[in-house]
Amino acid sequence: MVITHSTHDAPKQEVALPSALAGINSNVLDDAILKKLVDPDVYYALAQCRATGVPMDRGFADALAKSIREWAQSKGCIGYSHWFSPMRGAIHGEKLETFVGVDFATDRLIVEMSGTQLFQTETDGSSFPNGGLRKTHEAAAYIGWDTGSPPFVYRQTLYIPSTFVSWNGEALDQKTPLLRANMAVNDLGVRLLSLLGDNETREVVCNVGWEQEFFLIDREKYLARPDLLAVGRTLLGAAPLRGQEMDANYFSRLSPRVSRYIAEARDIMWELGISIHCTHNEVAPAQHEISPIFGLANLVADTNVLAMDVLRDLAFDHDFAVLFHEKPFAGINGNGKHNNWSLSTDRGVNLFVPGKTDEDNRRFIAFIAALLRGINRHGDLLRCGVSTAGNDHRLGAQEAPPAIITLNLGERLEAHVNAVADGGCFGGYETDEKEIKVVAPVADIKANLEDRNRTAPFPWCGNRFEFRAVGGNQHIAFPLAMLNAILADSLKHMCDEIDAGKPADLVIRETIKENKGALFSGDGYSEALNAHARQHGLTHLKSSPEAYTALTADKNVELFGDLGIFNRHELTARQAVLQEAYASELYVEARALLRILRTLIIPVAIVDADVECASGFQSRLFDEKRKLVEQLLSETGKLDELLGAFPNDDPGQSAWYAHHELRPCMQSARIVADMLETLVDGRSWPLPGYSEILHHHQ
Repeated sequence: MVITHSTHDAPKQEVALPSALAGINSNVLDDAILKKLVDPDVYYALAQCRATGVPMDRGFADALAKSIREWAQSKGCIGYSHWFSPMRGAIHGEKLETFVGVDFATDRLIVEMSGTQLFQTETDGSSFPNGGLRKTHEAAAYIGWDTGSPPFVYRQTLYIPSTFVSWNGEALDQKTPLLRANMAVNDLGVRLLSLLGDNETREVVCNVGWEQEFFLIDREKYLARPDLLAVGRTLLGAAPLRGQEMDANYFSRLSPRVSRYIAEARDIMWELGISIHCTHNEVAPAQHEISPIFGLANLVADTNVLAMDVLRDLAFDHDFAVLFHEKPFAGINGNGKHNNWSLSTDRGVNLFVPGKTDEDNRRFIAFIAALLRGINRHGDLLRCGVSTAGNDHRLGAQEAPPAIITLNLGERLEAHVNAVADGGCFGGYETDEKEIKVVAPVADIKANLEDRNRTAPFPWCGNRFEFRAVGGNQHIAFPLAMLNAILADSLKHMCDEIDAGKPADLVIRETIKENKGALFSGDGYSEALNAHARQHGLTHLKSSPEAYTALTADKNVELFGDLGIFNRHELTARQAVLQEAYASELYVEARALLRILRTLIIPVAIVDADVECASGFQSRLFDEKRKLVEQLLSETGKLDELLGAFPNDDPGQSAWYAHHELRPCMQSARIVADMLETLVDGRSWPLPGYSEILHHHQ
């Protein structure tokens, strides 16, 4: 492929594109390609189906399916799969089917895919996490193509991004709630804009750009760690000889081996239409990050899971293992997945950018007010949206925001918003970029008007907000559904107030004034935040089991029901799924730790102590090791007893037990084992240590 460019003084020149750039979008069936493959009336019918949900005419649907099948066949595909996201984390589901049918008139095999096969399929809904929505004797569940997320070809299979619902239409997946929340934001965003005098906007969409952090380690070291194999994080491990001192890894040069891996992964993602724009080393040794350009929320929720799949699959080819767990190694930074979130209209207006006119700024402040109210009244839902056993290791630590959810606007914008609440004009907030003078020959640097705050869970970044609390191993659809739901609820409240006769300006000002306790632009790691939270009654849910209880609070049941996102039955089920996942993860961790201690660590430590006793030497070091072995035997006995008493009847009880009983006991045992690791003969220690894992992957 070639591109042309010209200057005023020279004729056009042809410049060849590198193969990686020439292959972008080649394996994704986006609308630009689809329009070339189908007749205009077929494409129009698909657009109508996408906008209304009304099924296509059978003839049009069959014609569309035929064109899509032939495109996939040209890529080497012999079959297809509806690609969906059950409630089990960032792990998709797939049901592989072929382009083979039967002509029953002749009993001969034929090549086909009908319109019905393209748009939906059926599977068992009782074998996935469902919180009681599906039972063995009523197992039917349906997978339906999300026509707003284009099909793609990966590993010689046509994948069709889909939703997953029960026979009763209840959400069994991560995507359906997000689509419902997106629709609520669209409907109510357009309604508020109309009440503010904008009668031209017909659509408000949610855009997201994710940042995926991960660790790369040698596959050989990974296979030698039973804890990594079982649960994705190390349950034992003394501090490495070199950790994050001097931030030596952050934005440093990629090693040749890592560079080759990431470049190949990026090229595959480009072919799949994933706009990977930035790659770099992260803070911890062996930690890295990729991030794309923003896109529509439901589409990028799919591309994030797909990107994780590509990274996993390719790691095997490069003798790597990739770790997405929020805290795979104790004592050093874990994996987050910051979500850069914004709203825009079909007229190209970013609703979170201050404008040049008073009307533009009025609109900007109105949507800020809605977001502020949502966080103040329903911050518990945002906390619930990022609550997992893995993420509990991060929140409030040095690399992640606190568990108290606040809105950070920056000092100047916060002051302006407060002034508006007190009757000030909507305009007046300076919108020109700040210029930083460095020194010639460096040109003046244009900077955001507000400084960045990396300790905030939800800071404004000049044209978007950054939801920083999302975990590296999460499916982003659920936290985004929570975020869009709380915004839609506040948009509805403001619209209802205006429709009831209140002046729009008064509604905006009152909304800010009543909820400004959720504004905090200080240090999120300081005691000042805790004091602020106590003063203003902000929710502080310190653990995931606490956060899960919020999901079925009356105010939240009302919110989701009014917006048509979840009914009470769906909420109760999802709460149970979250609780069960939390309890199961800690239960498996505890069992893995107990077996590692009993079969690997303690036998080696005992042999090491026996050798020293046989030597006849006496020292305080030998005495310390023997005491640690005795202490570790005691800790394993306690852990065994706790596992034996683990409650299985109630998910909520199991989650609380895992958090309050198993987790502290595991930590106590780990402290002793990690101390032993620093004292026992390193040649006999049975597990690769942190230094080997983190620094031997170059």
